[in-house]
Amino acid sequence: MSKSKRAKPAETNAQLRIIGGRHRGRKLPIPSLPGLRPTPDRIRETIFNWLQFDLHDKLVVDCFAGTGALGLESLSRGAASCQFVEPATPAAKSIESSLGLLKETTGTVHKTNASAFLATMTEPADLFFVDPPFELDLWQTTLEMIAQRSLLSEYGFVYVECPKTKAIELDETWLTVKDKTAGNLRIRLLQQVNIGS
Repeated sequence: MSKSKRAKPAETNAQLRIIGGRHRGRKLPIPSLPGLRPTPDRIRETIFNWLQFDLHDKLVVDCFAGTGALGLESLSRGAASCQFVEPATPAAKSIESSLGLLKETTGTVHKTNASAFLATMTEPADLFFVDPPFELDLWQTTLEMIAQRSLLSEYGFVYVECPKTKAIELDETWLTVKDKTAGNLRIRLLQQVNIGS
């Protein structure tokens, strides 16, 4: 007599800590999955120092959500809403659980990939996080799609995180507002200079 096997839930011995805003100090369980790489606290501190005056009531898209660290931090710090884009079921469910634990009702998880989600967007967003798994090499195509579909609002920002050795070609429509290397990472904040012209 065989019993039906149920899929084991992803291990959740790792934690994500919210570092600022109304949920500051909250610790959330995250699944231990291969390739899941939450943005380190020190890097997040830098990002949100850059964005501290540009988050309130903003519409955010976390294109490669993973643990949800960047989007959850945005909501904690006053963003109006966040669209979390994450195709992996255990990671997507973990983000939904975190939103529930924080009682955040303006975060929505989309179990799809970034290109499919961006293709369905009908209104621009104010902030995009572009931090894909490094092995997928999706920085260029994601930035091009945001630009070609005019998905970034006027005065909006795109945050890009990649290995410091990775070359990303930015045409004249992109302006680098902030640029920093930390360890093996390069982090940048971009705007589009032709929006609204």
